[in-house]
Amino acid sequence: MEYADRIEITFKSGETISYDKGEWDDYAYDGKAVIVKQKGAWIGIYNFDHVFSVELKNTKGVEYAPL
Repeated sequence: MEYADRIEITFKSGETISYDKGEWDDYAYDGKAVIVKQKGAWIGIYNFDHVFSVELKNTKGVEYAPL
């Protein structure tokens, strides 16, 4: 998440929820749900059956080279 400053979750219904820098610091997928975390605490749990996409965004446009 070093280069991403926003995470956007789009649902099959068309709704989108986003977390900006400072609102999240990690995320996980456990096979059934997308989990958004901050300081180790789960702050959002989304059933993957309802999720269309999860995008990590770099809104500052800073380019980086993948490892």
